Amino acid sequence: MKLFSYFLKEKWLLLLGIVLYIPFIGTNIITTALPGYIKDHLSGNSIVYGITDTMYGVGACLASFVLTFIVKYFNKEKLILFLFIFSIILGAVLSLNQKLSLAIGYIFLLGMVEPVIRTIMYTRTMEIVPSTLLGAVVAFWNFINLILQFFANYGVGKVMDDVGPQWGFIIYSGVMILGSLIFIGIKKPYKTT
Repeated sequence: MKLFSYFLKEKWLLLLGIVLYIPFIGTNIITTALPGYIKDHLSGNSIVYGITDTMYGVGACLASFVLTFIVKYFNKEKLILFLFIFSIILGAVLSLNQKLSLAIGYIFLLGMVEPVIRTIMYTRTMEIVPSTLLGAVVAFWNFINLILQFFANYGVGKVMDDVGPQWGFIIYSGVMILGSLIFIGIKKPYKTT
């Protein structure tokens, strides 16, 4: 009951939870799209898929080291918007890409972008949400996230089967556009609360 009264008081936090988990949804879209994208769109094999998938993880690992340096020099809200825009562009470029070597590099970059967005936003969430409610708030957001991921992944799978695997990255870009627009809408309370 305390959780719902908190959300009624701070309604914008429901939207923050969606923005916070958009990169998770994006990651799952990439995971869903990548096998078909490599096999059918780029005519690659399982080895290329393994390398490409691994490069996402390598990018995510490097992101944690890079993050400690970049947050010192950039406004965090502007950095989040820049990273959303960068991921939107990468998704669009991947949908048009015809080269396996470039796909590996683009996926590596996506692996670096999404964890930085999540980490910055999680850090800010820990500053905003009272510690007595943090567990309940994050659990609620996780629940909403699972529902959104189900529909997003199902939609990507259907589109890939019906139209082509490269369209998974168009959907990815669309999801990241949604995340950036919601973030712009809540930027003021996110920054000042």
